[in-house]
Amino acid sequence: MRYFRLFFALSCFVSFNAVAEPPNLTWVKKEIEVYHDSGAYQRELTAVIEEAHQYLLKQVALNKQRQTKEELALVLDIDETSLSNYDKLARRNFMGTREVIHNEILAADSAPIKPMLALYQDALKNGIKVFFVTGRTESECDATQKNLLVAGYKDWAGLYCKPDNYNSYSIVKFKTKMRKLITEKGYTVVATIGDQYSDLLGGFAKKEFKLPNPFYYLP
Repeated sequence: MRYFRLFFALSCFVSFNAVAEPPNLTWVKKEIEVYHDSGAYQRELTAVIEEAHQYLLKQVALNKQRQTKEELALVLDIDETSLSNYDKLARRNFMGTREVIHNEILAADSAPIKPMLALYQDALKNGIKVFFVTGRTESECDATQKNLLVAGYKDWAGLYCKPDNYNSYSIVKFKTKMRKLITEKGYTVVATIGDQYSDLLGGFAKKEFKLPNPFYYLP
């Protein structure tokens, strides 16, 4: 029994010390700032968008070869996918209440992510219909539409905002439902692009593209 107690005590000690201390939050935020300001974020973001761009052009070419043409569609997220909020995030030290974020959205002044805007415009030029599916709420939809237009996004086929009474922990259910709705309208969703895995999960798209975003996580 004495040896058992000693073994148990040692096991607890080892288990306790095996849990490493997480990185210090202040330094993590500094690393994020360096990642963004060094240009690494922009390079990685642009690389994924260019990969998606080339994929879309290939889908257009393949569609031209079909006897029965498909109605091609692209689904885009908005925040940190089509519009950048980095200046706001950095200004509030990567924190903020729902009320603060809501007021930022209503200001409708977020800048476009330029490589995505170029992809968007080329997709339209090649006959791809573009749909925005966002976790922004219906009460924020008018401001979102205004912001998209000011940023240069025009002639989209649909803008779907989350219902104000949406009560699921994750956005996956809503975004999946909207992609399903788009396919039921007769479109082939050739790609969906977002900065969160929750933007991409759930199916109803031929391919998913995940953009980098170390700034925040949304389930």
